[in-house]
Amino acid sequence: MTTSALTIKGLTKKFKRFCLGPIDLDVQKGTVVALIGANGSGKSTFLRVLMNVLKADEGDVFSFGDHFMNNEANLKQKIGYVGNRFESYSQLTIKELSTLISYWYPTWDQKRYKDYLIRYEIDENMKYGDGSTGTRKKVEFIFALCHDSNLLLLDEPSAGMDILSQRKMKEDLLSYMEDEERSILIATHVIDEVEQLADYIAVMEQGNIVHTFNKDDVREHWARVWVSEVTDSLKEQTQVIRISNHPPEIVTNNLLALEEELERQQIPIHQIQRLTIEEVVENLIHK
Repeated sequence: MTTSALTIKGLTKKFKRFCLGPIDLDVQKGTVVALIGANGSGKSTFLRVLMNVLKADEGDVFSFGDHFMNNEANLKQKIGYVGNRFESYSQLTIKELSTLISYWYPTWDQKRYKDYLIRYEIDENMKYGDGSTGTRKKVEFIFALCHDSNLLLLDEPSAGMDILSQRKMKEDLLSYMEDEERSILIATHVIDEVEQLADYIAVMEQGNIVHTFNKDDVREHWARVWVSEVTDSLKEQTQVIRISNHPPEIVTNNLLALEEELERQQIPIHQIQRLTIEEVVENLIHK
């Protein structure tokens, strides 16, 4: 039995001025992968290609062991997707839209849907297009949770939401992940979502995933180190992410390796400070 909820191999989509991929990524069952990156890095495009909203030029996507293109309809029954997918239905009320969506999902839970409307204070008689960005995101999120999905693909799911709704969403995602067969791939700029939800972090830059790491490794390996001097050879070390000269300071993703190199070069360490998740993300995106 496969342990992978999502396996991506060489996924590529070419545009006139932008190329996505080739991307390789694996999302294991029972894990949350946070996809981070600057605006324009390709996160939304990546999720749209995964869902076959945009056709890939090359590569393969497997979900729960099945090739996505060979079993798309059945696999989409298992996936909840939040990604501005209902813009063309803006004239429908949320109730009408839910009737349309529920038709395609035999596992749709109407009671759960009604409970979520109350929880997120949604008026289902309102036209979908009349809702704010946050309201439309809440509606998409509710739809994603109401058909017993095993995988969530979430593109900035809390964008535009008020703080209370963001907190409720995080609570509901944590509750969703209590089932160890479920998984989430979430593109987000919200550091709280990364810190509270993610097991792994994938960094996207210019259409490619350039770093993937276990969130729990951050405290052990990432640090800011103040030293007496910075030599040219230090700048070439793979464990050196960023260097400042005034005062001499190094950001590293492998503290032990850096300490060994500094000892070899007989460079004294003045101070070490462990990095937060937010600082790590900033250094990876803006390196």
